[in-house]
Amino acid sequence: MRMLLGDVLRTAGDLPWTHALYASAGRQPFEESAPVLVWDVDDVSDAAMDLPAEAIALDYEYVLAIDDVQSIVANALAQRPGATTAELLLAFQHYLDRDAFIVWDG
Repeated sequence: MRMLLGDVLRTAGDLPWTHALYASAGRQPFEESAPVLVWDVDDVSDAAMDLPAEAIALDYEYVLAIDDVQSIVANALAQRPGATTAELLLAFQHYLDRDAFIVWDG
């Protein structure tokens, strides 16, 4: 399904953990308004590219598994209940840049 990244972060817990997040190739840093694709990671049309046909058609690349996105959001909300979408985006970008969950002071 096509979504905006901000919507993915706000609804991460409702998304199928078996899916993956795909986005425009080379698009970083991410913005809340970035169009993304959430799709079944096993629905691969081209084994050589290891991407779903929908991702290939949009020139999207794999970003993260949805279960990773869910963990990023859960970690952020555990530290900051009621975190804004901007804060969730910050936690998401931190994870992508450092392969580690964000740690906020107090």
